[in-house]
Amino acid sequence: MQRQVQPNETLWRIASEIRPDHSVSMAQVIQAIRELNPQAFQQGDLNQLRHGVILQLPSREQMVQQNPDAAEQALAEARVALLASAQQPAAVTKAASVDPSAIENRSVVVVAESAPTEQPETSPVNSAVHNTPPSNPGTSQGAATRAVTTTSSAEPEPGFWQQVEWFSQLNLMPRWYPQAGLQQQAQWHNSVSFELEGYWQSDDRSHTLVFSPYIRWDQRDSARHLLDISEAYWLYYGGDWELRAGINKVFWGAVESQRLVDVINQRDLLDRPDGESKLGQPMLQLSLIRDYGTVQAYLLPYFRERKFAGEEGRLRLPQLVDNSAALYESRQKRSHLDWALRWSQQFSSLDLGLSYFQGTAREPVLLPAEQQLVPYYPQLKQLGLDAQWVLGSWLWKTEAVYRHTEAEHSKALVTGFEYTQVGINEYFWDLGWLLEYQYDSRGLAATTIAQNDLFVGWRLALNDAAGSEILFGMMQDLDRSHSRSAYLEASTRLGERFRLRVDGWLFHSRYPDELLYWLRRDDYIQLTLEYYF
Repeated sequence: MQRQVQPNETLWRIASEIRPDHSVSMAQVIQAIRELNPQAFQQGDLNQLRHGVILQLPSREQMVQQNPDAAEQALAEARVALLASAQQPAAVTKAASVDPSAIENRSVVVVAESAPTEQPETSPVNSAVHNTPPSNPGTSQGAATRAVTTTSSAEPEPGFWQQVEWFSQLNLMPRWYPQAGLQQQAQWHNSVSFELEGYWQSDDRSHTLVFSPYIRWDQRDSARHLLDISEAYWLYYGGDWELRAGINKVFWGAVESQRLVDVINQRDLLDRPDGESKLGQPMLQLSLIRDYGTVQAYLLPYFRERKFAGEEGRLRLPQLVDNSAALYESRQKRSHLDWALRWSQQFSSLDLGLSYFQGTAREPVLLPAEQQLVPYYPQLKQLGLDAQWVLGSWLWKTEAVYRHTEAEHSKALVTGFEYTQVGINEYFWDLGWLLEYQYDSRGLAATTIAQNDLFVGWRLALNDAAGSEILFGMMQDLDRSHSRSAYLEASTRLGERFRLRVDGWLFHSRYPDELLYWLRRDDYIQLTLEYYF
């Protein structure tokens, strides 16, 4: 798929439009665009995107092949160059520029020049602060643009609140279960959610503030009601290091079917059973970008408990889970100070990450107590490995963890590949074939449904203007032929401000001693209409 860069259009805006989902970072999208289109950037500078040039847009596969930390480092280097040019008294070359200070921080910087230039391929921009609506209905990220000028102005500086950029997202989510639940719960469960995002950046771009509250209301199950602060942090950028303090979401891992190493945030299983949705986590994060790799250190001062479905909810066990009676191994309970370290580096076509976590386990052990279950949160030490190896059209992936708690030592592994066929059926469609093996030494005592399972999936990207994509995956237990699950994810844009998503899950089991058995009547399909304003 191709696209022509329009006057005044920024690289961040283009990346926002084609970003498939939150599992792909903006840094990866931008890096993939640059790799496919070196001629589109003056002297290879991310800050200088030529307007009028025809871009070859990357596929999702090409995006995920980009090392996230290497992409962050490339944006950091671009930002250093941008700051240096902005401090020079001479006219700054005008260009569509990315603000690399926040890889996921919804910002774009447009550098304006104070005098005309003879290069017609760059886009003219006035030197004024202006807002634009979110350009991609597939993500809550908008394109906030700011111009940097070297001339003085008689106009007063805008106040703090006038410099904050605000973006909103409203979701309508009807969910239908073909069968009544095991406890005769209703088949229709409708919910609605709203997310607000505020973004501010200092004039020298060294300080960033992000605030993003989220609210969800459910028609049937009050346990699904949620008022959460997804993000609320201050970020200081110091060249080759960053300091972040507040509430944030962190994504680790490489595989498709199950994220083993991703342990920082609590998962919101009431939103999605695969654990891809997360709750905001209070943290202090220090990132060091060095030649020997990127090192990230985390202090996590407060613990978020996992929420479980209520009496009228679906996707629950026969017995209710009493969240109010949660037990902890640590005497500090929620206030236990957890910490984590992660190192990552790119070696040619190999991306490698090593992580260590010590603190309260995000996955509780459910203990029987009269007519209910009580969650127990042990102390966990986890050593993790994640790797991706790109070999032509093949992407090999691996995640492995070693866990240690007071009660047990366990190991888990997910490994496999994704092979992409480009341009199938004489169209611009891309078809990805996924195969992953899942292992957990805990067996039926594991907190997931994957202990010795095989995952098979297909990802179809239509590469159309609407960014349409379909993913289908199935997990089969290799020990038990009548134990399996499957899911479907599909999405497409509807105009400039809407996106339609379709999600569905199927569960099948004949074995009462496994978790999947109690979900066998909870197959569902959900439509989500997202409105961005």
